[in-house]
Amino acid sequence: MFIRNCLTPKNELTLLQSSITIKEALSLMQGSHYSLPVVNEEGSYLGILSKRSILEYMETQDDEMTLATLYKHEISNCIDVSANDSVDLHASHFEDCLPIIVRYPFVPVLDNGTFVGIVKRSFIERTLEDCFGVGVDGTRILIGVHNQSGTLHTITKILHKYDINIISDIAFEADSSYLRRILIKIEKSPHLDKVTSEIDKHGFRILEIE
Repeated sequence: MFIRNCLTPKNELTLLQSSITIKEALSLMQGSHYSLPVVNEEGSYLGILSKRSILEYMETQDDEMTLATLYKHEISNCIDVSANDSVDLHASHFEDCLPIIVRYPFVPVLDNGTFVGIVKRSFIERTLEDCFGVGVDGTRILIGVHNQSGTLHTITKILHKYDINIISDIAFEADSSYLRRILIKIEKSPHLDKVTSEIDKHGFRILEIE
């Protein structure tokens, strides 16, 4: 899947200018916004502002400083600039988002260095649910295979023989040159025993059925 298919464009987002005050930012973050992207006057992406990063900044200030004074500070002091990992609109793919989204609330998207939007965590979660067939009734079969050409064709041919549809299929150890696992979710069928028997006869190992 290409990043352009995952993108929430910046014109649909609440963006924070780095020059606004903490009070102004908190006003924009009311409701469901716990973290927002921060850009400068040129629109370049700078990092993430979160309620947590604001609190961490406040904790570094003098105890005698009033809240009213702190609220007047610019958010440029509170930005999490370490959250600058991004994907490219044209060169990156969906899977490139995964190492970033486990650490940050969204994935910034750049087009030749220009900030154009984000990939939301909710979109990534829904896509992974679709990949695994979450919410669709069926039977999961985990198969151990040797990494050789025609493996998936052989398995799908067996399923086709018994008129069984595949709900989802995921390959693990994709970079292995020897052993791999394939998780196939199929629609429930009275022919499950025959299917697993034929898969086994073709030299594949049934690791688990659920």
